[in-house]
Amino acid sequence: MKIVADANMPGLELFAAHGQVVPVDGRQMNPSTVADADVLLVRSVTRVNAELLADSPVRFVGSATIGTDHVDQQWLQETQRAFAHAPGCNARAVAEYVLQALLLVCQKQGRAASSLSIGVVGMGNVGRRVAQWMQALGMTVRACDPPLAEQGVDVGYRLESIDALLDCDVLTLHVPLTDTGPAATRHLLHHERLAAMGANRILINTCRGPVVDNRALESLLREGKGPASVLDVWEEEPHVPGDLLDRVMWGSPHIAGYSVQGKENGTRMVYDAFCKWRGIVAPEGQKATALGVLAQDVQDERDLLSLLQTAYRLPDDYSRLQESLNEENSAAAFDQLRKRYPLRQEMHRWLWQGSAAVPFRPILDALFAPG
Repeated sequence: MKIVADANMPGLELFAAHGQVVPVDGRQMNPSTVADADVLLVRSVTRVNAELLADSPVRFVGSATIGTDHVDQQWLQETQRAFAHAPGCNARAVAEYVLQALLLVCQKQGRAASSLSIGVVGMGNVGRRVAQWMQALGMTVRACDPPLAEQGVDVGYRLESIDALLDCDVLTLHVPLTDTGPAATRHLLHHERLAAMGANRILINTCRGPVVDNRALESLLREGKGPASVLDVWEEEPHVPGDLLDRVMWGSPHIAGYSVQGKENGTRMVYDAFCKWRGIVAPEGQKATALGVLAQDVQDERDLLSLLQTAYRLPDDYSRLQESLNEENSAAAFDQLRKRYPLRQEMHRWLWQGSAAVPFRPILDALFAPG
């Protein structure tokens, strides 16, 4: 069995027992790459459709990501090709990113995050975890998810419209990128909605770049009328507009979910689906041991931010992204930032043994809970 895989996908040794694993740059995959492949493993940078696979013998496609907008699932189904992805694999990593981003912005603005309201747009695996953690921090949480509202799904919060949430102090986006239907998300935050948020609110986008109209956001920020923004995703990736990057408060190269555990979870979920497809039992994974002890006390939000930054520093990603725009080929530099991303561990990999003020105990319990 020949297994063609994105070289940026960790844990490919799991598949090596089942055939020849051929790692390939995800953006360079083309019909010749998969001409004699049986299995294709990708991440979000590879477009999986008839153009790529029509003449190939590929019968199983796995994407080690939560999003699926890069995959033509209908065509795969019509041509009897199996598909699996990894919903929720990096939910903890994204929640940690959002928490740190929020604390960084609030620290700059001299505000307490716990005193603010936050609108969580998209209540899937990631959105729900973000909502739970922000509530644990003490924030007032409101939620929006039109498809789940239509289905009558109970997510633990009253589901409101996106326009109703524009008066929240913070808006964080966790939706898939969709182009059709009444709940289409491309340019969900268009010029009018961004303008309605105004300069006193905070926007965090960690899902897909085109969910926010980047040109409209840049224009409003240039005029001092747009929300304080943290962008991990960009509308024209791997191209990042320098004018917008200069005006956001923090930015990063689509790595909010790039923890070691998030990537490992993604690969493992696809591997389990692959084994099920083959009709075999997947071996159990090894349990990870703690990395060590963290003894920092948490008495206020500044302490909480300091604790988070023992594992990961968003400002470092911002600096690297800014520097990448000085490269002759900034798009290639963007991809290299992702390909060579430093190992980033999630907080639950450590044992925390500090003391904490009562209001911070719920969020610390969430951060260090196993699993």
